[in-house]
Amino acid sequence: MQRARRIHGDEAGRLILAIVITGAVALACAVKGDADDGSATGPGETGSGDPATGESSGRPGEATGAPGDTGDPDDDDGTTAAASSGSEGPQQYFDVGALPDLPGIDPRCEQNLDIVFVIDVSTTMGEFIGLLSEEMLAVDAAVQELDLLSAPHYGLAVFVDDAALLNDGQPYDDALALQDDFEYWADFTSSNEQVGGGNGNSTWTENSLDGLYFAAEQFDWRPAGQTTRIIVHVTDDTFWDGPTVGNGVAILHGYEETVDELQDETVRVFSFADTIGGSCECEDVSPGWSTPYMDMTPIPEATDGGVFDINMILAGTVSLTEAIDAAVEESYCNPYVPTG
Repeated sequence: MQRARRIHGDEAGRLILAIVITGAVALACAVKGDADDGSATGPGETGSGDPATGESSGRPGEATGAPGDTGDPDDDDGTTAAASSGSEGPQQYFDVGALPDLPGIDPRCEQNLDIVFVIDVSTTMGEFIGLLSEEMLAVDAAVQELDLLSAPHYGLAVFVDDAALLNDGQPYDDALALQDDFEYWADFTSSNEQVGGGNGNSTWTENSLDGLYFAAEQFDWRPAGQTTRIIVHVTDDTFWDGPTVGNGVAILHGYEETVDELQDETVRVFSFADTIGGSCECEDVSPGWSTPYMDMTPIPEATDGGVFDINMILAGTVSLTEAIDAAVEESYCNPYVPTG
């Protein structure tokens, strides 16, 4: 398999996503001095499963919103190339190709690393979550090679039309515990149910925004000045823009509000996303991920992250673990620079 190199602007149509998980690890190291002034230190409190907040202590049973209706005809088998939001801007993408000579990681840079996975668990997502489960231990092993201040912290939020931050917003004990939950949710996708149980899912639109918002606001992040904060977001479709009701479920948060919360918490979003979807497999589902949404900057770009074509990892074009070292050595110790 080939490894990956960074590209920009018009080349972004050949995005891959295999490198996302630690590709951003390095991006926030330089914020250490600036963020210690108290601008973003993490919420530190996670609640106890209030459905109005989206927190959950674990698997189905505690989630935000009411249950929806039945059925989810999602079927995202097309292989597409993600579009960029333009030839300018700070968004960072990766492409298959030879790597340049890299200088290595600056030994003076030491950061904690917190990663929260925010994952669409509707019916079309089982294969991807299964792959993530298979590679999680290899991903963790690569992360452990970094000069971290302490062991990495991992969290998990899941969504269909409802959404929930799992494990009461606390980090998992280790990568094995997270891998177990990945396996559970990979199986859950075949149920065509909401995260909180009840009725099923009959729409292609899903609730990415509440999932992202809950992760940014409620996960027990370590202090921003000492921690690289990353959300790995996974979906193959578009999103509800709250406040509204979607499929019988209360959607609590809107696009702009979600971006503001992510930026306030100095969290980078790296999205595994598609560009074509919907019931006809012909609708543009890129807005908000790889192209602007209602003239607003895509969430990955707005949060100094990146967006990657979900089909590339499903096709096995690039190994996730192979790509990690290249992404880290290329981007480690850069400051957090949100836009929009």
